[in-house]
Amino acid sequence: MWAIVNARLWDGQSVDIERGGLLIDDAGIIRAVESDYTPPAGVSVVDAGGSWILPGMIDAHSHVGLSTSGETLGSQDVNETSDPVTADLRALDGINPRDPAIHEALRNGVTTAFITMGSANVIGGIGSVIHLHGSTVEEMVMVAAAGMKVAMGENPIRVHGGQHRRPGSRPAVAAVLREWLERARRYQLEPPQKLSEYNPKLEALGLVMRGDIPLRIHSHRADDILTALRTVAPYKVRAVIDHGTEADLIIEDIRRYGVPVVTGPSFSARSKAELRHKGFWTPARLAESGITVAIASDHPVVPSEYLALYAGVATRHGMSMNDALKAVTVHPATILGIHDRVGALAPGREADVVLWSDNPLTSIQARVQKVWIGGHGVYESA
Repeated sequence: MWAIVNARLWDGQSVDIERGGLLIDDAGIIRAVESDYTPPAGVSVVDAGGSWILPGMIDAHSHVGLSTSGETLGSQDVNETSDPVTADLRALDGINPRDPAIHEALRNGVTTAFITMGSANVIGGIGSVIHLHGSTVEEMVMVAAAGMKVAMGENPIRVHGGQHRRPGSRPAVAAVLREWLERARRYQLEPPQKLSEYNPKLEALGLVMRGDIPLRIHSHRADDILTALRTVAPYKVRAVIDHGTEADLIIEDIRRYGVPVVTGPSFSARSKAELRHKGFWTPARLAESGITVAIASDHPVVPSEYLALYAGVATRHGMSMNDALKAVTVHPATILGIHDRVGALAPGREADVVLWSDNPLTSIQARVQKVWIGGHGVYESA
């Protein structure tokens, strides 16, 4: 057992304590969260000195480790552009634990990330949830299969239409997605009886059809979002909208379909027509409407290490401080299916916690002093 005392505790949910403490057991699980906390005798104590303790932040959409910082095209494993459907690919097989950006994110309070394949293909492959600490992927992985990448709109059209193959238009993107969902449905009904019938892409899509993982749907324009939701609805599969640049223009539709939205990257230029509406007002309006929304980096489009800054900027556009923190903690955890483990300062959760010198959503000068993952210290500032 060990404890943190004399800390400003805040998780955007039920914990907002001016001077409190945490008790953490030997398995790295939070056992107590209390105001004016006095730990049991004999317990090792970390005195926070009035600094802030927040849950470790969670980047709900990232390519960190797949796109190694500062290296050439040979180290960029985000997209496999040889086919518009690569459902059998696993991001886990391309993650480089020694990508410098992983440690940069960790030392800036980001402890967890969803690593996804890119948006070159209509169906891109399986993404994983990892802790941003460890010398091997096996040490880092939390959930090996956490979502199947799907992309609508401009990117798969540009990549594959440019090679004179399907899809070369928005209707073709929807048709490819519909075809493979239908093939996956039938494959589940009539599993292969011999090796010649085995199809690794349809095996992977079985995770979606059985409800084990959601479709993570890259879509910016409102019409692309609705086309995706209309296409997948008959199959009764789970879905998450990624980017959702114009999701705030169709709030009632988002609510009707009951899907969460992972927004971002909103801290970059509008590099194509699909992004003309891009801004931090999107997560603010979605949160105000009661929709589960996360703020993500899409690293390396914008760096994961500044995730706290992106959440803070959203408050400038009307997002409440609590909603902004939840958008980089409990809401990503919920979307990724790990909310029973991380994302909150609560008994029973793993002690993925960060000691900040100040509130990182309001102070650009706030510094990370210490980071714990599963109760183990993994970073301390000099």
